[in-house]
Amino acid sequence: MEKLFFNGIEIRYKIVKKPIKNLYMEIKEDFVEVRCNRFVPKFHIEKFILKHAEHIIHKLSQKEFFYLFGTKYDKNGQDVREIFRHKLPPIILHYVKIYSEKMNLYPSKISFRFNKTRWGSCSPKNGVSFNYYLAQLPEELIEYVVVHELAHIKHKNHSKEFWKEVEKYLPDVTKRRKDLRKFEKLL
Repeated sequence: MEKLFFNGIEIRYKIVKKPIKNLYMEIKEDFVEVRCNRFVPKFHIEKFILKHAEHIIHKLSQKEFFYLFGTKYDKNGQDVREIFRHKLPPIILHYVKIYSEKMNLYPSKISFRFNKTRWGSCSPKNGVSFNYYLAQLPEELIEYVVVHELAHIKHKNHSKEFWKEVEKYLPDVTKRRKDLRKFEKLL
């Protein structure tokens, strides 16, 4: 992937050589693909990109994306909330079943909702709730949230005992917590 700058804004581009006469440009998810024949010099390609830079920057800024299980997708007019409602519960229920049995901790109720601030919660009566937006995260982070909430059935706070409980089932919990914070910055 190559890059150049226009008024301080980076434009990433990829050159695809084909047996064609003219230069063609396609704006992809976060870069520009330029198709041309093998005889076109790089400076000519960059001049072409810069000629269209304002249009490129405008189009790239209009792109709307969402993450599904850690992979970035173009929205293409899709109802993302509906996708999350459909895709997340089977993954969560799978991990709840596995870890409830391993940890011998069973929620009294499992629910889902769209929440702006929390990935999950555990009620005083041991009902666990999961945020549909978890569907954005890679599966290993969803797995971490499930284990975290199940551990709250036994330990209602974030004490040393709580973290030992989580670590017993996810020895890499520290890494997963860091990865979760990193991923949150992308969202």
